[in-house]
Amino acid sequence: MGTNAVIDVGIGIILMYLLLSLICTIGNEFVANILSLRARTLTNGLKNLIDDPNLLAAFQNHGLIASQSLLSHGPPSYLPGRVVAMALIDCLDPLKPVAQVSEVVSAATQLPSSNVRDAILTAATAAGDDIDKLRTAMSLWFDDSMDRVTGIFKRYVHWLSLGVGLVIAVALNADSLAVANSLWQDGVLRGQLAASASQVVTGSSSTDQISQSMHSLSSIEAGLRPFPIGWSKAPTRPDLNWSTGGWTILQKIVGFLLTGLALSLGAPFWFDLLNRFVNLRVTGIKPDKTVA
Repeated sequence: MGTNAVIDVGIGIILMYLLLSLICTIGNEFVANILSLRARTLTNGLKNLIDDPNLLAAFQNHGLIASQSLLSHGPPSYLPGRVVAMALIDCLDPLKPVAQVSEVVSAATQLPSSNVRDAILTAATAAGDDIDKLRTAMSLWFDDSMDRVTGIFKRYVHWLSLGVGLVIAVALNADSLAVANSLWQDGVLRGQLAASASQVVTGSSSTDQISQSMHSLSSIEAGLRPFPIGWSKAPTRPDLNWSTGGWTILQKIVGFLLTGLALSLGAPFWFDLLNRFVNLRVTGIKPDKTVA
């Protein structure tokens, strides 16, 4: 066995990661919805952004913001920047509507020292006498801050993906080391999976198309069926006696960790890598140049 066998083993492993990542994505969305992760992240972001408790309470009770909660049947997962700017400016003076920049400045100076007070006064200075420019500046301030909140949410999702990936690895006995060993020993299986990978690559231009073609767990399960995964006591399984010694148990744990880490990278990563490996298999490895 040579270079082609190594490439085929890589293609098989990557295809398994891609299919399992689709399951991981479904699991992530389910857990994130149960935990209201996006809404909680936005709520915490607003607390840090509008760091005056009284102003925050008035903002959350404002009709423009409260209506967003009613539409989403709970804390909103997203707030438009323009709506936030209008509501926040309105909340500066609960006794009367604020319609001029000078009134905004007057009301904001009455606030206790806080980050939101500084942001409003800075935006008011840049807006001059144009209230619409002030709303636009506040909207951009909110949107820029939400970019950082989105980054925090993505970190949460990454850790969530790792946890879900490990659960999937253990539940399906998707041991990367055992699968790689099995593929290395079974040339027929390598060829079968390489052909399946080629069909996936040629039939889809993105993970969205793969998700559409494999719209259910049963479809993904059919794609995973050739792989040597699942808890089985078949005598041909390379991990049959994994629990008989400390070294084999350690290998099993490492195999699960590798799978969990791989799934946390996401399906788009593995689809792009699968494209490269399939193209490499078709074209072959570029030979070294001969030196005259």
